Amino acid sequence: MNFFKFASLTLVRNLSKNIIVFIFFTLFIFIASSFIFTASSLQNSLDAELETQPDIIVQYKKASRNHPIDTSIIDEISDIPGVEKVYERIFGYYFFDTANKHINVIGIDFLDDEQEKQIKHLYKNFDLKSFLQEDNMLVSSSVKKLLEQYYYEKFFNFIVEDEEPKKVNIYGVFDKKINLFLNDSVIMEMAMAKDILGYEENEASEIAIIVPNKLEIDNIVQKLLVITPTSKIITKNNMYKYSHELYDYKGGIFLSLFITSFLGFLVIFYSQASSINGAGKKQIGILRAIGWSINDIIKWKMSEAVIVSFVSFLSGVLLSYVYIFLFKNNIFVSIFLGSENVYKDIILEPFFDINSFVILFFITIIPYLASTLHPAWKSSIADPTEAIK
Repeated sequence: MNFFKFASLTLVRNLSKNIIVFIFFTLFIFIASSFIFTASSLQNSLDAELETQPDIIVQYKKASRNHPIDTSIIDEISDIPGVEKVYERIFGYYFFDTANKHINVIGIDFLDDEQEKQIKHLYKNFDLKSFLQEDNMLVSSSVKKLLEQYYYEKFFNFIVEDEEPKKVNIYGVFDKKINLFLNDSVIMEMAMAKDILGYEENEASEIAIIVPNKLEIDNIVQKLLVITPTSKIITKNNMYKYSHELYDYKGGIFLSLFITSFLGFLVIFYSQASSINGAGKKQIGILRAIGWSINDIIKWKMSEAVIVSFVSFLSGVLLSYVYIFLFKNNIFVSIFLGSENVYKDIILEPFFDINSFVILFFITIIPYLASTLHPAWKSSIADPTEAIK
């Protein structure tokens, strides 16, 4: 007996009754899958971005806030055995008061080979010579859209304290796939960024250190604490740890809410399945009368549950994939990335975390099948004679 074929026919016949369960199940899977796709894609992209970051970062903090760090310690850090390269990094937010938005200004040393390679990754066909001929900057597509709203199509005037406004030309726009981490950013020459952000010549936002032998990092950190005991020292491992804790925390909150909601759905479904109507009882009674056993009735009902749950699961995952990776600025990106500073023009990189979906499968499909088993057994043991009347 092909119970799946028979179950599919009865599901179609009772479509109006089963469509509600299908829609709710699909909706739950869609929401859960959307969170998983968003979190895993962001985490994967962030891990790839962190891989390009320096091994150690030195920051100066006062009252738990970042303050400019004196670059005079760069020479002393460079003398530490095991350190390959030390360089300053400049970044900070410029307040565009007309739009009431903040623009992240990043200063780059374009004469540094490593930093120039990063720029070529952000913007194809980058010509360093033409870029440095004038005061130019690269902008994200979101910042470009913001500036165009206020008629800054080819340049922008940065207001600098005690100076004339600094006119900076818009040289080009980043690749949109890069916007995930530079959504509100502009990149320009380091000296110009210092001027706009109010840094002195011997100040930087932080100092970056490259260490070829990763086994020496802990030893170098201890020596840095001697050189600059009041600074905060962050290693690449710390960055990985902080990022994973953030996404695990948000994912944990969602998972708790999801399981609670899904259990509520199962309770409602169990109540409906337990109270079979007259037509359903009559159908079961007829099947029992023509020779179906209790085991056959249970197999038939379980086959229906398997079809509904599997189709709902696959539909929810597919719809989620399309929504998350083909639709920009969806609500789940906003949940994970927080409040909007400038317009989010972000395209997530498709990434499938098989482990998360296996867990999702077991915490949805198995409980659903379990909630079907008892009502199926209860309906199958009913007296066929009474059910047919």
